[in-house]
Amino acid sequence: MTEQGNPSSRASSGDVVTLDEADCYLRLRSQSLGRVGVKLADDLVVLPVYYAVMDDDIIFRTAPGTKLDAALLKTKVAFEVDGVSPGWSVLVRGHVEELRDHSAQVHARTLLGNDWPAGAREQLVRIRAEKVTGRRLPPAT
Repeated sequence: MTEQGNPSSRASSGDVVTLDEADCYLRLRSQSLGRVGVKLADDLVVLPVYYAVMDDDIIFRTAPGTKLDAALLKTKVAFEVDGVSPGWSVLVRGHVEELRDHSAQVHARTLLGNDWPAGAREQLVRIRAEKVTGRRLPPAT
């Protein structure tokens, strides 16, 4: 069933509903755990991160390693978050960079809060959202 009366969505093939950008951001802001996909050399990796949305960009903390390396290189990445009931997915594509501006760091830390896995994750990273898309899947039969 498609939501033809919902102005924030439009139907596409197979009753999959394409979400508009405003609906994508509502869903992004409703979650705190997502996945960053990045290509490093000839390898593709997808890594979980706790995140927040700041100025329509994705921000997260990280430790030295793959995600920070990608940020330092301003690599193009994909970020995905989803929900199960009903099934939906939002994909953000853009370049990742280390967040260095002090006032932006303070704001980011406030948005991210203090609930983080153990270990040093003090580097702040931003995915500059260049393309945001989403879809909602029909219920499984």
